This record gives sequence, structure tokens and C-alpha cells, in this order.
Amino acid sequence: MNSKIKVLFSISLSYFFFSPIMAASELAEGNTPSFSQASFYQTLSASQPSLENRISALSATLLGAPYAGGSLGEGPQGKYDKEPLTRFDEFDCTTYIETVLAGAMSDSVYDFMPKLMALRYKNSDVSFVTRNHFPSLDWVPNNQDKLDDMTAFVAGDLVKVASATIDKSAWYKRINNKVVACKKGNDDCDALLTRLHSEGDAFVPELATLNYVPLTALYLDGKIINQALLDRISSGNVINMVRPDWSLKKWIGTNMNVSHQGIAIRKDGELFLRHASVVYKKVIDESFIEYFSRYTNTSSLKGFNVQALKP
Repeated sequence: MNSKIKVLFSISLSYFFFSPIMAASELAEGNTPSFSQASFYQTLSASQPSLENRISALSATLLGAPYAGGSLGEGPQGKYDKEPLTRFDEFDCTTYIETVLAGAMSDSVYDFMPKLMALRYKNSDVSFVTRNHFPSLDWVPNNQDKLDDMTAFVAGDLVKVASATIDKSAWYKRINNKVVACKKGNDDCDALLTRLHSEGDAFVPELATLNYVPLTALYLDGKIINQALLDRISSGNVINMVRPDWSLKKWIGTNMNVSHQGIAIRKDGELFLRHASVVYKKVIDESFIEYFSRYTNTSSLKGFNVQALKP
């Protein structure tokens, strides 16, 4: 493993504890942001010709926002994680797409918070335990009243299924003091962690499955870009990066299926991935095909799942 891969792997592992499911990075200081809550809400309130345009416009207002894992929680009233319930100055990959989708689902700024809570928490019940921590076990299944899985349509006969047994109980036992922002060794902190760890006792290992488009399907004969497949991905679709049975148990207590999330965006006919990037430490656009072309056959990333927000 070369030094660059080691650094990225280290970042990725930290993500699962601070997020506490996706990697931490520092908020850049000293720069005037080109994005704001005001511009997001202004765009939310504006009329758009289609849902695709709405998602594109809303997501664009947050381009350049710094990447930071684990900067959200249940607010000051939260039992365990008292980080802000929402914020617009920094995002991780999941909080970015949740913010954009909640905005797209809202008829006014007054709808935004309820829509956001409905995406982030099972049955809109705001608590650490009911937060949709795991994409393939929680986030995607719990939001199927709002999303349509388009993966089989995009992949056709090439569609595959990823599976992983997700052990939440073991994952809870690995949660550390950084998640609850308290000082290790302090009696109150230790007691809080003990209570949080015990919350995991209510869970049993569950099999999580997820359809995915294999990366090999992006090319015909291994060389020519499969444009017909790319054309079946709509602007505004949620893209979940799939690593079947991703071997993370010895680090976070469980394996997983999904490592990252983003949004497909079309600009002048070209498909891009708009996402909060842990590599570039901000929300950016990357060529969709170039993003995935960096992963070789030996990578654990094998494909992507496609979700569409329901009208």
C-alpha cells in the first residue's frame, strides 16, 4: 500500500467514528465562503421548471462548501450527540445530499426542517438511535417512500446485488468520546459512553442488500464508454458508491456496503458527480466517468447504486 493510499485509508477510517459513519477533515479557515444559507433558501423559494432543475440549482448554491465529517448531531437537546441539528457552512457526503433533497422536497423554507428530519431519521424521530447511520441498512430502505431505486433500469441485465451483514451492536461498542464531544476519563463522559454503548444491545446483526451498477458496465469491451448506460442516469439522481461486504469489522465492528454518496448532475450534456469530497475537502463537481475510472479491478469499490427522488 503506497503512502497516498495509506493517507486516504486513514482518513476514511476516521470518518466512520467522527461522522460517525462517513471521514473527518478540518474546516478551512480564513476564506470568505461563496455559499450561504440565504442563497440556498432563496433558490428553494424560486420556481424551477422541473425537479431535476431544482436539485441542480439547490446543489449548486453549496459548491465550494468545506467538507467535514461528524459536524451534525441532534442539537443541544440531544441525549448523546449535541452537535447542531443542521448547518450550511460545512458538510459530509450524506448531510450534503440530505440538505439538497430536503430543499427539493420543500414548497417553502418552512417545510425544509421537517423534510430534512424525515430524510435523516427513521419516522422523523430525532435521536441518535433512530438516525439513518448506515446507507444500505437505514438510509436507503427508510427513505423508499421518498426515493425510487433506478439501479436495475440503469444497469439492465448487468445489475448486481451487494450484501453485508451489518452488526450495529458491535458498532455501538466501538463509538468513542469524540462522537459525543466529551473528555475521555471524565466520570460524566464515561457514564454517557456507557449508556450509548448499551443502546446497541437492542440490535441484532442484519443482512443489508443493495442493487448496484458494476463499474465494468461503464465500458464496452473494456475500452469504449457505455454512453447508453450513462444516458439512463438522470440529473439529480443520488449515487451511492458500493463496496460489497466492505471489510471494516476489525476497525468499526461491522462490515458495510456503501462508502460514499453524491448527486449526478448534467451540464451541457456531460454527466458529473457533485459531492462533498473527502479528498478535495469541499463540495465539487467531477466528471462522472473520470471519478469512477480511478478505481481498478482490485479496488473494493465495485459499482454504484442509483436513487431518484420521487416527484
